[in-house]
Amino acid sequence: MSDIILFTLNAVVVYLVADRLVSWIEKRRGGVLKQRQAVFFVIFLVLALVSFEVLQKLLAPA
Repeated sequence: MSDIILFTLNAVVVYLVADRLVSWIEKRRGGVLKQRQAVFFVIFLVLALVSFEVLQKLLAPA
């Protein structure tokens, strides 16, 4: 049960970080990205894959 909560919290954090990164990129560029959803998806996917893999390694029984 605690694994479900941990992975859910991780997903929320990944979502918030991806959103902030897209906003930061747009601010640096000085305008809205044409393919904002695609950029968000790529950032979210990379962060999710990396963070969930790290969590699996940390939670794996020794």
